[in-house]
Amino acid sequence: MTRRITVDEAREFFAHPSQGLTGALPDAGVEYWADGPVCAAFRDFCWPRVLDVHCGVKPEAWGKTVPHARAILEAAWAFYAPDLIVAQSLETNRAVLSMNRRLGFEVIGTMQTPARVVIQGWRL
Repeated sequence: MTRRITVDEAREFFAHPSQGLTGALPDAGVEYWADGPVCAAFRDFCWPRVLDVHCGVKPEAWGKTVPHARAILEAAWAFYAPDLIVAQSLETNRAVLSMNRRLGFEVIGTMQTPARVVIQGWRL
């Protein structure tokens, strides 16, 4: 069941080093949603009515995340009514880019940083 959770509840989803977060999870300006073994952190992007999302997945659920992540995206879309949800990932992170494609994200651009960041967009 998809539900909003607290930052304290979200920590377990982002605990594994593979989740790409270091330090404490932000509390201010971030909303956390969970469904099964997946948690999504949503925050306002730098454009009105656009949300940025980053998912944390418990290792035991790797390879079985799409239905849970999709449920979260749909719930957040219904709750916030954004124009777009974006995800930003390193171009070298093929696993995340592939999962995002399976969720229906489309590449909408890249940031020309030394690490090359891919921006993907999602709409219901």
